[in-house]
Amino acid sequence: MRFFDILFSILILIIFSPIISLISLLILVFDGKPVIYKQFRIGYLGKRFIIFKFRTMNNFKFKDEKLRLTFLGKLLRKTSLDELPQFINVLKKDMSIVGPRPLPETIEKKIKKSIKTKRRKILPGITGMSQINYTGKNRKLNDKVKLDMYLINNYTIYNYFKILLKTPIVLMVRFFKNRSSIIK
Repeated sequence: MRFFDILFSILILIIFSPIISLISLLILVFDGKPVIYKQFRIGYLGKRFIIFKFRTMNNFKFKDEKLRLTFLGKLLRKTSLDELPQFINVLKKDMSIVGPRPLPETIEKKIKKSIKTKRRKILPGITGMSQINYTGKNRKLNDKVKLDMYLINNYTIYNYFKILLKTPIVLMVRFFKNRSSIIK
């Protein structure tokens, strides 16, 4: 699947390069630098890596994360276009296209050690069971981890492509139902 990850990522980055350039320019003009948000995440075998996303928030301090979202950031999250830079993470072999989402270190610390060990046995992904089953409602970390574990325990080529093909449909439904992609 690694070969497919590379091929698909290159294809997505080429096809979406005009959109990536436009988003970069809009963030730079309206929100300033940095254009790319970088955050440490925990990946394969517990390795720390830096995940890339388009920046969607301003630098002001608000208790409610939603208040920090920029106008462009709301649109990027609603369409999941803020995730496009993660295809670079796939090329760097930090991530796969399908797998459990890589968690920030502070959130991963809340998971039981036995589950952390299992989650770390495959590359984290841009999309996965948790993403295609997200309904827009608040959900607990435990619910997300259960979906991740289901994917890990049933990780096959069939499920990889099933999730990959279902992702754009879920994104369109989420967009047209006007649901935010902010997960609480």
